Amino acid sequence: MTPPRWILLALCAVVPAVAWRLGGASLWYALVLGYGAAAALAAWALAQDDQLKAALAPKSGDATLGLLPALLLVTLVILFVTRVLAPIPPLRAYTADGAWVGAAGVHGLRGAAEWLRVLALDAMGRASAVQGSARVAFVLAVAALEELAWRGGVQQGLAERFGSTRGWLLASALYAVAQLGTLNASTALLALPCGLLWGAMYRFRGRLAPAILSHAIFSWALFAHNSSPFILR
Repeated sequence: MTPPRWILLALCAVVPAVAWRLGGASLWYALVLGYGAAAALAAWALAQDDQLKAALAPKSGDATLGLLPALLLVTLVILFVTRVLAPIPPLRAYTADGAWVGAAGVHGLRGAAEWLRVLALDAMGRASAVQGSARVAFVLAVAALEELAWRGGVQQGLAERFGSTRGWLLASALYAVAQLGTLNASTALLALPCGLLWGAMYRFRGRLAPAILSHAIFSWALFAHNSSPFILR
């Protein structure tokens, strides 16, 4: 990869961790600024290769290609949360002094599911400082900038070095690994299938518009809307 793409890869790798640690409204500003800088580098690299216009130009069928996979992802996540995580009785209890502690002797799938649910709730809580139209705007902006940075920058650079298929798979794996910087496994588990899907759109279509649309719809459905299925107690 060229030096600008190495720099944007470094930016993409640290942005989630920095934003997570800031929390509150600063989380959203950090995501926009960090991914904005990475997206600018990606756009510059694509422009140098005369690929920027082709990558961003919308075409017929983009709406369907972006919408249907996003709805499928949202449905699968909602089913997982409401059928796998939510029905499990709380495995935590309040002590006399008000501390929230885990139930003793919980192991296996029940313990793992409760652990994952708590992480998902924590992720939603950290993102809830901004609400209403401002939150929707942030979510959609981050989706667009993230796709340009990761798919148009990181994946494109890796594809040029290792081939399109390996570049797609490697970029998708790095996309999930970068989320581990948040120290929240739920975000990484969610990022892997999303990265594979949106990366495949860029890999096989050669354009970013379908992935941006799909990412924006998916993020709005899960994280921008106040009735997110993750808000479960």
